[in-house]
Amino acid sequence: MTNREAGINVVREMMGDQAAASLSASADSDTFGATIADYAVDQVFADIWTRPGLDRRSRSLVSISVMIAMLQPHEFAIHMGAGLNNGLTLKEIEEVLIQALPYVGYPAIATALAAAAEVIKEHGLDGDENYTGHRGLL
Repeated sequence: MTNREAGINVVREMMGDQAAASLSASADSDTFGATIADYAVDQVFADIWTRPGLDRRSRSLVSISVMIAMLQPHEFAIHMGAGLNNGLTLKEIEEVLIQALPYVGYPAIATALAAAAEVIKEHGLDGDENYTGHRGLL
């Protein structure tokens, strides 16, 4: 299996067929950003996400935490969805938000909570007994 195939398989397993097809098409194209997509597939997903030492759940926890700290709600949502596919629970993701709170502050957590509410809705988890809905921090 090539690095490209390994990377696309990781994307497919974590984010689904549509994300894998889209990223693969972008990486294989000759358009603006193709080289960046190429690096994402071959280096991030093939080389880093398949390394021994941390399982995918743990890598998802790290990625989610980084996106919270960097105030990246779009990327947080992507990695939260991948984390759910990697076996994380809503309770575990909420604990990441709580753990990050004293380090990144309420604005960063509020931003992540809003993104999380959308992911929860998209994944049909708004009926989960552990989820009562995001109503904002104020």
